[in-house]
Amino acid sequence: MQSFPIPRVGGRRRLERCSSRMSAGRELNLRLDSTLASVEAAEIIVQKLAQDQGLGEDVIDQLAMAVREITVNAVTHGNGHSKEKSVYFSVVSNPTQLSITIRDEGDGFNPDSIPDPTEGNNLLKTSGRGLLLSRAFVDEITFRPGSPRGTEVVMVKTISQSTTHKESEVSLSTNVRDVDGVTVVDLSGRITLGEGSGKLRDTVREVLGTGQKKIVLNLGDVGYIDSSGLGELVSSYTTASNQGAQVKLVNLQQKVNDLLQITKLYTVFEIFEGEADAILSFS
Repeated sequence: MQSFPIPRVGGRRRLERCSSRMSAGRELNLRLDSTLASVEAAEIIVQKLAQDQGLGEDVIDQLAMAVREITVNAVTHGNGHSKEKSVYFSVVSNPTQLSITIRDEGDGFNPDSIPDPTEGNNLLKTSGRGLLLSRAFVDEITFRPGSPRGTEVVMVKTISQSTTHKESEVSLSTNVRDVDGVTVVDLSGRITLGEGSGKLRDTVREVLGTGQKKIVLNLGDVGYIDSSGLGELVSSYTTASNQGAQVKLVNLQQKVNDLLQITKLYTVFEIFEGEADAILSFS
């Protein structure tokens, strides 16, 4: 098994060189540390391999999200970020499919015991959507006890029609402006575990700290949200509601809209196609 230390800076190029050496019909095996850097590593590798296989941009994003969610579970819930435990990551590539296997060294779990995040009060919980999204974005997913311990998850994605791949934005940027007494927060990039969700949280809380009660989140330039990002959107909504404020969403890209449909969060948020309609809704 190849041990692959994850660099904190400049890691993307190194990871892409690693994945580029893997041709169709080959297998890549890595042992990753139980860190968030490993989550990024797994995601980057799968994005590059899927791109090389000719998968379309939206499919690449979906597959990368599925891998990200399962790797987050392995690092966080399986291994508990333990320095003594590893995440075993492998990809088998052939002309018809990509097969990704992720194994942790935790105590194991039963995926059927996870509450349905689309039911009742679970809708307003800030976590618990990772498995739902993973199941939605791959063609096959299998959970089984790892050997000698832990949980092993196998995901299979069938190779589909090739389209031009566009690299996703890595970080999240924000811009806050006032429109007719309504605070509009323009978001651009990715809302993911770590910096992205943290920046969204800090920005919304800063706006609420000024006493503003009318907030619109403009997601027009957000093309990627993982389950932690969805959780932070829910947290922003509930935090605002508890302070007598309202948070509404506008300009959702199709892939983000699909996420809200899958998770049924469209029943929680007021969502508008245009900014003007969102502003007028506060009147």
